[in-house]
Amino acid sequence: MKHNPRPLPPLKALKCFEAAARLRSLTRAAEELYVTQGAISQQVKLLEEYLDTQLFIRKPRKLELTDAARAYLPVLVEAFNILQSGTNELFGSDHRALLTVKCGSSFLQRWLMPRLTSFYEQHPGIRLRLMSAVWPSQDEVEEADIEISNGYGNWSGMQVERMTREHLVVVGSPDFLERYPVDEDAMKILQVPLITIIGEKENWQQWFRQQGLANLMPMPVLECDTSTAAFDAACNGIGLLLARSFNLKPLIDDGKLVQAHPFTLKASGAHYLVLPNKPPSPKVIAFRDWLQATLEREEQYIRR
Repeated sequence: MKHNPRPLPPLKALKCFEAAARLRSLTRAAEELYVTQGAISQQVKLLEEYLDTQLFIRKPRKLELTDAARAYLPVLVEAFNILQSGTNELFGSDHRALLTVKCGSSFLQRWLMPRLTSFYEQHPGIRLRLMSAVWPSQDEVEEADIEISNGYGNWSGMQVERMTREHLVVVGSPDFLERYPVDEDAMKILQVPLITIIGEKENWQQWFRQQGLANLMPMPVLECDTSTAAFDAACNGIGLLLARSFNLKPLIDDGKLVQAHPFTLKASGAHYLVLPNKPPSPKVIAFRDWLQATLEREEQYIRR
């Protein structure tokens, strides 16, 4: 049998009780809330009547909490702290512009995060909120001012700018290639464990076909819905991975992955900058310009 939840007690009564219980004093609670001691006492009594529970044992120069009050106090302290934190974040005195950026976890961890110091040095008046996404938004940029999406540029009703041009590379961990030496032989690659990323248009079958090995149906031992998971699997020696070049560079530079075969396949997918279909705000322009300048400097951004 379902019971309707009881309405919350009056907020003013809750706050007065929380202050008095936390400070163990009606007088100090009154000073904190800028009201009289009588007002605090009245609100606490109102709350006790509402809950039909005694909260304080009043003694001369001493305020004792009942068991119910001791149990209720941490609940209220946490609730008011969350409310205070959220209010400060959204409406506080920090006048820096808040820019919300949504992007895939691989781009966030392997490219954006190591370079954010440069952005803050150039734009100290902007603070960022980063949101990771498994799949890009389809109909609109959701919950963000700007989105960096890994896809094919087919977003309708939004401003879309291509940031990268990439190719697919066969990579594996040094340990894996020591156990399964492929010697640049495509047929040997067919015989070892393979990893794939769900959603990529170019796959192992196409990679083999482009080398004249048609009608092959390689069955990967592991399918991952994010490149981050696939990279981690490859780094841990689970199999060879066919992945786009952009996010691979840091892992190859660190020696965690190595290219296992010289043949690369041109990728139709890329990283795109996706904006709502409206004039961009100054904070969006600042981030977009910094992003493009950084990519150009690293020769990873190609203008159309």
